[in-house]
Amino acid sequence: MEPYHLITVHRSSGNRTLLDAALAKSNIKLRWFYEVTHLSTSLGLVEAGLGISVLPRMATPREDHPALITRPIRNPEISRTIGVVRRRGGTLSPAAERFLEMLIGVWGT
Repeated sequence: MEPYHLITVHRSSGNRTLLDAALAKSNIKLRWFYEVTHLSTSLGLVEAGLGISVLPRMATPREDHPALITRPIRNPEISRTIGVVRRRGGTLSPAAERFLEMLIGVWGT
């Protein structure tokens, strides 16, 4: 990756924590060129041609993006757990309740 400027998010980001841990476990050392606060800033720098970035798939653009290409990283593989947050004791609209049930039905454990 030497010919590329590497873009990462700040160390306080949970994404960065996961990435650093996976890299350390695999004895991979990268030299970051840019460190940004937001994932969207990272994407903007990549789109401007200033480097490449490692991002969660959920933060990457769709496949038909006119300027960016996303490729999965298989080794080291990094995963994270996500969840749904809702107000305790609050009520949801019938549509939101059905959506939540669908999410839990598909991805819930």
